[in-house]
Amino acid sequence: MNRIKLGLCVLVMLGLAGCKSTTLYNWGVYDEGLYEYYHDPVAAKEFPIALEDHLKQIEDNKQRPAPGLYAEVGTFKLKSGDITGAISFYEKEANTWPESAALMKTLVQNLQRQNGNKQ
Repeated sequence: MNRIKLGLCVLVMLGLAGCKSTTLYNWGVYDEGLYEYYHDPVAAKEFPIALEDHLKQIEDNKQRPAPGLYAEVGTFKLKSGDITGAISFYEKEANTWPESAALMKTLVQNLQRQNGNKQ
């Protein structure tokens, strides 16, 4: 009888331990937002703002954003004509994810060169 109770307790504990799923990175509403960005013109205007707000929240909570989120916001900034903002987010991406540093460095150098030619 005691073995049955012990076995049942172990099974319940294992079942409860499997209930909480944790992710390695904080993606926020990226999946849903990106889908809406491409399929809904109204959401296309709101998504970059929501994504940037999400990144601020991640930074405030001392969490690590998912790979590419800083670069994504940088690209939205670039599309809107904010080259300085784009460079800032590309640099954050390179600092957070060293694997992307070479690409981000090249993007930043090209943007700085283009921006220098416009002035």
